[in-house]
Amino acid sequence: MAKLRVGGTAKHGIDDLARRFESGTVIFRDGDPGREMYIIQSGSVRISRAVNGEERELAVLEKGDFFGEMAILEDYPERSATASAITDVEVLRLSSADLDEMLQRRPWIAVRMMAKLSERLREANRRVEELAGAKAEAATLPPAVGSQGVEARTLLYHEASHRVFGLKPSGDTTLGRHDPVTGVTPDIDLTALDPDRTISRRHATIRSLDGTLTVTESNASTNGTFVNAVKLEPFQPCPLAHGDMLQLALVTLRVYVLAGG
Repeated sequence: MAKLRVGGTAKHGIDDLARRFESGTVIFRDGDPGREMYIIQSGSVRISRAVNGEERELAVLEKGDFFGEMAILEDYPERSATASAITDVEVLRLSSADLDEMLQRRPWIAVRMMAKLSERLREANRRVEELAGAKAEAATLPPAVGSQGVEARTLLYHEASHRVFGLKPSGDTTLGRHDPVTGVTPDIDLTALDPDRTISRRHATIRSLDGTLTVTESNASTNGTFVNAVKLEPFQPCPLAHGDMLQLALVTLRVYVLAGG
């Protein structure tokens, strides 16, 4: 996940760019004029928009996320959504000139911004495709039979919460946290078990293939993935077996392979 970590610029120290908003403050509203973008340094911000007279949440942004960039990346200084502080928030407020100067001094920031914008576009396209597909299926499929159960041959058990997560019978199962920016949720969402946000949004993948299980850490910048207390090398598959302890950052799960799995 692309995040922006920046210091001051040549003309402005970080204190010159910093702005603080109390919880519940509306930072800007849909339709307001705007010529600045914001990078979150602490706290969380809700992005919403009125649809058919109802305010709908589009995303919840966290430290390192940015918003309001359309006002300066496009020659169209009008806000397309409402941004409000969920908690007390500290941001860096950048004008077009501030952003230009920052990109000249730190070109890698442009790469991260492009990656983030690409993720947002890809997720928007995915949602459009899912919506179109759902409408087409709804017109042709008969009503689903209730209580069909869930097929799973391997389970992950979190002892502290007594929660159980089923892996896909075959193929890849992704593990991580919900991404509030793109709206992407991994197959096993551990957000509720990780209040300190130590797990990456795309943390690891468990692959079930021909009766064998492997786990691969899919993000080199994570806080670590461990099998039976042994730290994994990023992107290197590691075998998993019944009874193994799988630890993602601060969250530990027990592996249970069901009979016949």
